[in-house]
Amino acid sequence: MDGMTAPPVFSAHDLVAFTPPGSPRTYSLTPLTYRERIAFRAALAREAGMRPSPQDVSNGLRTALREIAPANLDEALTVVDEADAAREAVDATPDDAALKARLAEAQARLAVIITACMDVPVYAELRAAGERWTGMAPWVACRHALRGWDGPGLPVFQRDKGLVPEDLLDTLPAIEVTAVGWRAFLLVSLDRSAEGNSAAPSPSPVTPTPSPEG
Repeated sequence: MDGMTAPPVFSAHDLVAFTPPGSPRTYSLTPLTYRERIAFRAALAREAGMRPSPQDVSNGLRTALREIAPANLDEALTVVDEADAAREAVDATPDDAALKARLAEAQARLAVIITACMDVPVYAELRAAGERWTGMAPWVACRHALRGWDGPGLPVFQRDKGLVPEDLLDTLPAIEVTAVGWRAFLLVSLDRSAEGNSAAPSPSPVTPTPSPEG
């Protein structure tokens, strides 16, 4: 691992304390057992649907471009291709600053195309599916992985039939549910180990959101 120390390995019964940035509250999470992970994934599919892959979204964008048929269609399709290639290069070598800069430039060009295709049904549906998954995934993870909390302004912790009740979770600060949920998602998603300082899976849409001026 390029000289890095091996990440700590947690069993499914270990508790991991997580404090969201700037919060006075601490939440206790668990990686879940094998059967609990199965239940979590089933609930995630029911509540959040399927998250479109980057390739799904790119293909939807290409379809939308062909539907609106701009005068510069070939040029626009090339921009989508270049953004895909840049993303794949960064995925393969995530620490390469030059590749990251290339991706940022490609995404800036792509944002203009996204704006033009935003209301085309085939692309709009993919974006809606991505937003639904991104919004619901941390909430579902919290329900399954939370084992307790401590700090000001929090209600008494409860679990009912193996889950934190929906109405109880809804009383927590939304920004903390999101932060705690992505940390829980990371723990739940790693079957054998979890990195104590790892970042949570990116909640960003699988294509960049255009700027207001896009």
